[in-house]
Amino acid sequence: MGALVKMLSITGLSFVALATLTLGTGCAGVAIQPGHRALYFDPNNGGIQHEVLQPGWYRTACPIWEPDNKCPRVDDFDVTYTTSKEDLHVLSSEGLPLDLHIAVSYRPIVAELYMLDTEIGANYFDEVIGPEFRSAAIGVFAKTSYQDLQRKNGAIEDEIEKALRERLGGKHVEISSVLIQKVDYAPEILKSEKERVVSQEETLKKKQLLANQAETEKMELETHSAQKKMELEAQTAQKKMELEAQATQQKLAATTDLEVKKIEIQKDTDEEKFRIDSSMRNKQAEAKLTVEQARIDKMKADAESVTRVTKANGEASARIALARASAAEGQAESASITPMQVEMHAYDALGKMGGSGTSIMLGDWSKLPAWLFPKTPGFQSAFSPVYALPPPTITLGGPVPAPAAAPASTATLTQTNGNPYP
Repeated sequence: MGALVKMLSITGLSFVALATLTLGTGCAGVAIQPGHRALYFDPNNGGIQHEVLQPGWYRTACPIWEPDNKCPRVDDFDVTYTTSKEDLHVLSSEGLPLDLHIAVSYRPIVAELYMLDTEIGANYFDEVIGPEFRSAAIGVFAKTSYQDLQRKNGAIEDEIEKALRERLGGKHVEISSVLIQKVDYAPEILKSEKERVVSQEETLKKKQLLANQAETEKMELETHSAQKKMELEAQTAQKKMELEAQATQQKLAATTDLEVKKIEIQKDTDEEKFRIDSSMRNKQAEAKLTVEQARIDKMKADAESVTRVTKANGEASARIALARASAAEGQAESASITPMQVEMHAYDALGKMGGSGTSIMLGDWSKLPAWLFPKTPGFQSAFSPVYALPPPTITLGGPVPAPAAAPASTATLTQTNGNPYP
């Protein structure tokens, strides 16, 4: 009876526990906090899901009899920037040891959580970021000198960050920054650095003393130079004033001489101008007198010309009248000339044309005039030939010429038988 009660009690407890577990399993779930994202893994429904879960509560119920690897789960990722610190022991480019405390800030890329979870996993810092970070830092410090580490801290951090980003390309994480937090130097390096600093301080001090001394000497030289310059400037100014005064005097003297010469030249010019004007006036007066004299002479010449023309016209009229009278007298005389006399004059003219010793051949003797044979009795004419005088030549404007005497001309005629007739 007691055993049965005990068994029933155990069975009842087991049932209560089973009911409790079943009810608890039915209410199981996961809450995703702000700043986190998650992926849902269901082994009975294709494994990891692609959808990125936002902050909130997600149910992960599983029967109690199912093993853990068969139950759904949520892979939670902190998507805020996380800072991890690394202690590194590196060597500088001079081979000096350095102990560094470096921090790196990173976070996963939300859009690539599925690939990050399937390719690397939730422990991606230890798997990827940490090793790559240490390697990149060691590589950068190996090229950095001890002096540059103290003077170019920021540039070294940027170089490590750049190298780390190149190494983590395609690893689905984002690097924000790299910080060198602390550098621990070896004691001997500190001592050497202290000595170097002291030496630099002493060198700077000596350099400052030398600079101060040089500055003092420079100031003394500048002061001396300034004094010399002032003296030279004063001398130059005085000399300039003397030269200007001398130049002013010379200019004044030259101006005075120039004005005097100008006045003299003006005077000479005025006198010459007056002389030229007087000469011009005299010449103009002479020209006027000459014109008047020429006009008077012209009037006299015109009067004399008129007188001469009048006298010549009178003489010409008289001569014309005389010539007309002579012509009338000649016409009266020529009216009494016979044809025989004309023929005689023609033969006489023919004899003059032939000259002396000319032979004229006559054909018919019966037609010869009888006067050609004056010595032949049968041919002599009872009347002597009368020679008419040529008409007088009348010349206008001059005296009337006297009638010219008829020139004596003897013509020798030769008959065909060779007997001459005088």
